[in-house]
Amino acid sequence: MHVSRIRLKNFRGYYSLSLDFSSGMNVFIGKNASGKTNLLEAIHYLSFAKSFRGVEDKELIQNKASKAVINAEVVNDEGKKTIDVLISEKGKKILVNDKGITKLSSLNKITNVIVFTPQDVNIFRDSPKNRRNYLDINISKINPMYSETISIVEELLKERNEILKQDKVDTKQLEIITDQLIKAEKEVIVMRKEFVSSLNKVISKVASQLKGVDSKVKVIYFPYIKLSEDYLEKAKKLYQENLDNDLKRKATSIGVHREDFILTLNGQDISVQGSQGENRLMAISLKLSPYFLVSDKSKHPIVALDDVMSELDDAHQKKLISFLRKLDQVFITSTKLTIDHASIYEIDNHHAIRRTK
Repeated sequence: MHVSRIRLKNFRGYYSLSLDFSSGMNVFIGKNASGKTNLLEAIHYLSFAKSFRGVEDKELIQNKASKAVINAEVVNDEGKKTIDVLISEKGKKILVNDKGITKLSSLNKITNVIVFTPQDVNIFRDSPKNRRNYLDINISKINPMYSETISIVEELLKERNEILKQDKVDTKQLEIITDQLIKAEKEVIVMRKEFVSSLNKVISKVASQLKGVDSKVKVIYFPYIKLSEDYLEKAKKLYQENLDNDLKRKATSIGVHREDFILTLNGQDISVQGSQGENRLMAISLKLSPYFLVSDKSKHPIVALDDVMSELDDAHQKKLISFLRKLDQVFITSTKLTIDHASIYEIDNHHAIRRTK
């Protein structure tokens, strides 16, 4: 799949913009704060209906404007589709081929975007929440049931925490909700384990190409409790053992919302033993590996990389560029990077011009 055209109106700093894109490599070049990352935001929005910067939709609307508009043409295995996004203070409206969509998650099937940001370099040293986010986003793309199950878990967790906050806890109701939560969590653990297993089949190959030497890379997932035939009994016992702590904290202290994973490089935990350069390369490897879990080439994700070359030496930059050339469509931002046989766009003060060859 690839984005063939995008038009922006009052989106971030862009008053009006229209660009055509090629498959293969597309490079946005410009000074800092010139609008490069905003373009990636717009492309990412076509997949997730939100900014990867974690800001509210209203912040995407240009100052003094009443609404922001993204219009795009996307080519995937079903042919060409148009996506129209209207963002206003009242909310957002998204049309695909002039028809409203019922679920925002359905956008992923039309425009699947993998994004890398400078903050991702710290994914292995940051809060476990960021690593769980990585799992949730990528598994949801592969298995629609995951999003539904996670939503059920979040709702049950909210109910359980509300019970724990009561002055007089309804122990019977707490037991009922906990049992439901445990059953839903089992499905999450199963899907997380399956995803990590698939990831481990490709990530060493990706990392080896980016590093330039054979590397053994493994993602190790830590479920809050190991799956077994007596999972339900063991999980209930674990929740019971933590009940006093939960009552004291008025919050649920165990469960899939507390899980984590680590990444090892040649047997060493990258967050502890890895250099800053190794953490960057492994973060890039982790982000790009799901691309290869999509067996249908016509459904391969679009890759958007923000300032990915920063702090990479020339040798590793060349290896990364060589690797990215194999992908269907890539967008890269840079202050000075020039890549042969790529479409180059010069960005200046939220204006973009495609460089002619």
